[in-house]
Amino acid sequence: MGGSLKESQVSTIIPTYNSEETLGECLESIMRQTYPSCEVIVVDGYSKDRTLEIARKYGAKTLREKCGPAAARNIGIAHSKGKYVFFLDSDQTLSPPVIQDCVGRCERSGVGMVRIPEIFVGKSFWSCCSAAWKNCYQRVELREAGRNTLVGEPRFFVKDYIIRVGMFNDSLLWGEDYDLYVRMRKTGVKEASCEFELYHYEPTSLREILHKIYRYGGSLPIFTQRTGRKVFRTMFTHSLLTFEEVLREYGQFPKTVAGCTVLLCLKSYSIVLGLMTGLMFY
Repeated sequence: MGGSLKESQVSTIIPTYNSEETLGECLESIMRQTYPSCEVIVVDGYSKDRTLEIARKYGAKTLREKCGPAAARNIGIAHSKGKYVFFLDSDQTLSPPVIQDCVGRCERSGVGMVRIPEIFVGKSFWSCCSAAWKNCYQRVELREAGRNTLVGEPRFFVKDYIIRVGMFNDSLLWGEDYDLYVRMRKTGVKEASCEFELYHYEPTSLREILHKIYRYGGSLPIFTQRTGRKVFRTMFTHSLLTFEEVLREYGQFPKTVAGCTVLLCLKSYSIVLGLMTGLMFY
């Protein structure tokens, strides 16, 4: 995919598990990039569907390892050839100029990591409600943090800088990107923001959405212990502010507001249940 491994400046690393529904669109968006020299590494957790078949169809390098996302990204880094590494999820797609813009900012400005604006998208009623909620949540975080603060952790890095700080903490099942970002900032690595967006497709079923939140809740205790950051209170406050944002943004769409309200209740229950489970086994 793209240039040869010798020519590749950018290695895009994608952890997968049973990702056949979304991986094809993800890889298609990489093929449509205006920057040609990019290798793609899929680190798969022994999927039981057509994930590997799809990855190989698009010419991606495939590796298999039963592990969490942080460890999968570290494995991808270890097998990468590029000067830059770009971390993408299998349910995300890219605007065509994203990688070129990121490379350009690193080359011109000497930055070591680049953020990419993320737009959440839904394909079913519940996924559309979840996407609406997350887009509003991002606006709340931006407003609360200050207008000059960029929201979301970087996804595009100069590989050598990641290696120097010890790569991802693979004991974290959630928040590993934030942990890496903090460590890189402490070493003085400069950051920038991409002009173009990536699109994140939400799970189509309510069960998938809630299971994801449950897993996040379960990983909060170890995240707090490893990073020293207490996020539960902030998440609660921002969720209430997000509900106000949803009412302002979607007040004329009562079904969306109702769906977001139900999601807020169910997600709150799921994350607390996950948190209690995590504390029991911590």
